[in-house]
Amino acid sequence: MDFALAERLDELPSLLGVVLAGGCVGFLSGVFGIGGGFLLVPVLHIVLNVEMNLAVGAGACQVLGPATTSLLARRITCRQTRLPLTIAGGLLIGVFSGTHVLELAKQQQSFSLAGKTVKMADIVVLTTYFVLLLGVGLFALWEARGTRTGQRVFRGWIAGWYIPPYANFEEFDQLRVSIVTLCWFGLAVGFLAGLLGMSGGLIVIPGLIYLLGMKTHQAVFCSLVIIWIVAFQTTIAHALNNNIDLPCVMALLLGGTVGARFGSEVGVRLGGRQLRWNFGWLLLGTAFLIGGRLIWLVAI
Repeated sequence: MDFALAERLDELPSLLGVVLAGGCVGFLSGVFGIGGGFLLVPVLHIVLNVEMNLAVGAGACQVLGPATTSLLARRITCRQTRLPLTIAGGLLIGVFSGTHVLELAKQQQSFSLAGKTVKMADIVVLTTYFVLLLGVGLFALWEARGTRTGQRVFRGWIAGWYIPPYANFEEFDQLRVSIVTLCWFGLAVGFLAGLLGMSGGLIVIPGLIYLLGMKTHQAVFCSLVIIWIVAFQTTIAHALNNNIDLPCVMALLLGGTVGARFGSEVGVRLGGRQLRWNFGWLLLGTAFLIGGRLIWLVAI
């Protein structure tokens, strides 16, 4: 047997595992109606032992397929792209900054912590994931509980910041917001996407609703464009740093496409409040999984 062919056959079990992981993540994405990029990297690294930089690159590249499909499936006007394009510069700087931090951690390779040798990239990415998922998960549970008890959740926390210059977005109910604020918001989203290999949808939609005060359907339309821009930028950034394994990405796309199809059928049967409540627990469960991995790295 040809040596190269034998190597390919040896990779099949791991690729089948990636297909299965992509299917599970795609199913959950279909149920909750949000990208599963925040699940891909922990699953690939913790469960399948994929190198952290390759897991991040695969997650970033995989998002581009569903993001393109979702964008083409919606009729979005040119005016509805004004806000996403306004923050595109901040997204770009954030994406390449986050990717650069990952590259620095990758070059650092390993260090000694609590008597154990651990990889810097693993600690940086997993710790950031843990803090982010714990915070968003607790917020999702708090918001769902407030909705159930009739408590009004305040929206538009940063929309009223008076930092000129301003921009008016008539297509979003006369939204008037500081361009500086928008750019910093884009910078934060891009940085997390570049560092963690996620689309940013986990924080984009809550950010548009609760920080800028958009209505939910408006935030969904706007986030489609933002997520596509982020996915395109992160794919290029990680490709330039050799963090993308195409067979792994193709396996994720195959499993994710099938899983999302079945997950979407389950999601339409659940109520919005129940979805938010279950989604919050999913985030906390993922955070606890990552927390357990961190404890194992430094203490066991």
